[in-house]
Amino acid sequence: MLDMLDAAGVRYLFHAFASGVADDAVVFESKSGPLAIPATVVVDCTGDGDVAAAAGADFEVGREEDGLTQPMTLMFRMVEFDRGRFADYVREHPDQWRGVLGLWDLVARAQAAGELELPREDILFFATPHAREVSVNSTRTNPGPAIDTWALTAAEWASRRQMRQIVRFLREWVPGFEDAYAAQSGTVIGVRETRRVVGEYMLTGEDVLQARAFDDAVARGSYPIDIHNPRGEGTVLKRLPPGTAYDIPLRCLIPRSTDRLLVGGRCISGTHEAHSSYRVTPIAMATGHAAGVCAALASSSDLPPREVPHTDVQQELLRQRASLRPELAQRLTEPEPDRR
Repeated sequence: MLDMLDAAGVRYLFHAFASGVADDAVVFESKSGPLAIPATVVVDCTGDGDVAAAAGADFEVGREEDGLTQPMTLMFRMVEFDRGRFADYVREHPDQWRGVLGLWDLVARAQAAGELELPREDILFFATPHAREVSVNSTRTNPGPAIDTWALTAAEWASRRQMRQIVRFLREWVPGFEDAYAAQSGTVIGVRETRRVVGEYMLTGEDVLQARAFDDAVARGSYPIDIHNPRGEGTVLKRLPPGTAYDIPLRCLIPRSTDRLLVGGRCISGTHEAHSSYRVTPIAMATGHAAGVCAALASSSDLPPREVPHTDVQQELLRQRASLRPELAQRLTEPEPDRR
């Protein structure tokens, strides 16, 4: 990736934290002191919408009824996992499994023995490319929104306590984990939801579930609505019709109340329900790609992002092999009819 940036002539900066906006620049704190980086167009991919908020963009936090956000999760990897022994156990005890969720009997027994306090209703395992390794997604904590540094700190520590307890449970109770150990956790806790910048259009849960199409689409998603209960156990899961995907319009990437600014990733414009689908990494990559293309076109044509024709963005995305709705891609790439 860094080689690609070098080849493209990108000037990048590590070890700097965006702290504000001043005139035509974004201000970063660094070991060298404050740095002001001027820019014609800015793309905020902070996830939290930090730069957009500093620039005065309108935003929402949490669900409409009470402002609560989805909880945070620290994932971790365990190695020396005996996948064959674990698979044998699953086959021998099918009553303990519901799809990919399971270990119900062992969890209940460990909780009754006071050896496990599972903060959520499931233990999720994800395979990795390595045969003796498994990724575990089971911590859950929500002391407050992750844009509050104290809440983020509390969540990070609570999740690491939970990780130690879950590792101990797996090693002592679950066949296949006897010799396994936690090799690595996330470098920071995983944050699902903070700010959602209010854009020219706000994607809704209905847009997601109906796989709605938009003329100015610049990305697609098919991940379900996936809302982890902000107050504890429970997850709402609503899937799209099989084989369908919803469009994300360019307008969701353009903040309503600012100029020369785009957003990409989980802080784009949408409701709490829609956000629970488009927050995941593949869709965040797609919206980040679209925001970057629109910013480049805006800068090169000396236009604010909202005045860049969406067809120009779409055509450049297709040239770069982005995934857009097939019928839209066909319409954009087929030659103009001869009207003579």
